[in-house]
Amino acid sequence: MKHIINYMKNQLKINTKLPLVVSVSGGIDSMALLTILVDSPYKIVVVHFNHLKREESVIEKDLVEAYCKNKEIPFHYYTIEATEGNFHHHAHHLRKHYLVEVAKMYKTPYILTAHHLDDLFENILIKLTRGSNLLGYAGMQMVHQDGKYIYVKPFLYTSRHEINKYVIENKVKYLDDASNEDNYYLRNRYRHAVVPIMKQENEQLLEQIKQYNQQVSTAFYFIRKTTKSLISDKMMINLDEFKLWDPAIQDDSIAYLIEHHKLALSYEIINKIKDMLLSSHPNQNYTLSNDFAFVKTYSEASIKQLSKVKPLKTEVKEGDNKLGSVAIFTFLNKTDVNTTDFTKLCYNKLAFPLWIRRRKDGDTLTYDYGHKKLKKLFIDLKVPLEKRNRLWVLTDNEDNILWVQNYYINETLGDKNCFFIKLKEVKKHA
Repeated sequence: MKHIINYMKNQLKINTKLPLVVSVSGGIDSMALLTILVDSPYKIVVVHFNHLKREESVIEKDLVEAYCKNKEIPFHYYTIEATEGNFHHHAHHLRKHYLVEVAKMYKTPYILTAHHLDDLFENILIKLTRGSNLLGYAGMQMVHQDGKYIYVKPFLYTSRHEINKYVIENKVKYLDDASNEDNYYLRNRYRHAVVPIMKQENEQLLEQIKQYNQQVSTAFYFIRKTTKSLISDKMMINLDEFKLWDPAIQDDSIAYLIEHHKLALSYEIINKIKDMLLSSHPNQNYTLSNDFAFVKTYSEASIKQLSKVKPLKTEVKEGDNKLGSVAIFTFLNKTDVNTTDFTKLCYNKLAFPLWIRRRKDGDTLTYDYGHKKLKKLFIDLKVPLEKRNRLWVLTDNEDNILWVQNYYINETLGDKNCFFIKLKEVKKHA
């Protein structure tokens, strides 16, 4: 088991000058990892969690704390009270939060856990049952970077049998977690019912699991490297290029953008978005959460934050008219001012007052040759949907459209009278 330290130094390149934050439960696996690290060149910091689920938790805390005190190891203790929905999911995020806090405290990126090869096998079975992407199906990774922090599982290719043997030979003190025997949890059902049968069929099963993890991970990282080379720094997909990519790259490019925004991901979501991107219909979107959507325009696709465009409608008066906090619409009925940067609109007769609003379904434009839907004009000009929803429309009191920001002026109204208009968008300060 001492080879683990050499592997960390020489293969994983874990810097010996930086502390390692180690999550220690008091169970056999984490106590074995702690014992190995104590005799290594690494400085370690221990974090212990009490999930407030079992009476034995206090004894586990005492065991780990006493060990750390005896070895003069910094010890940090947190209680985890996860009550929202999926206990394991919520508890995982809370543990991660506290581990990162401790890593910040000691100015190190390294966070270690004692997951081993049997855990990897169970993790793969769960991912196959619930569905995942290619990397998910590979199971846990020995080294995984998330932002500034590097999560390391030194035991990932070490079996539970090897760990137990080391613990017995070195008389490592530990406590059994009774919850590991509870078949209420899916992982335990696999551990007790499925895994033993599979091991009976093949004595080298865990070695093959290790090879499976390595092969699938290698394939994923090759695909991901290609994906990154094809997607610009703007995190945007060029749709003409997308149609020529291999299906594996198409899938991963969608997953890459979703992962970048830390949003929920599944194979079903990837397929639905891919169908949208490959369809001939422009200006579509797929809602990913309350705040984000995968948006397709005519030539590009990307993830954008949803902003609620209020159905604002304002009566236009002489002078400046504030359009919420986003723009100022100026209306001048006079001709004795400098109007060089204004738009001139003439008419014989109009139903006043005038109104300015956002576009709406059914808006129709008037031309000398007849009428045309505003939507059809936008389609002809290939105006992205997101941009359409932000444009302003000027109407008379009978809702006849006089002007559409940047795209239309009604020139069928006559030339007896004229007025001048100007729209100035307000820049938001960071």
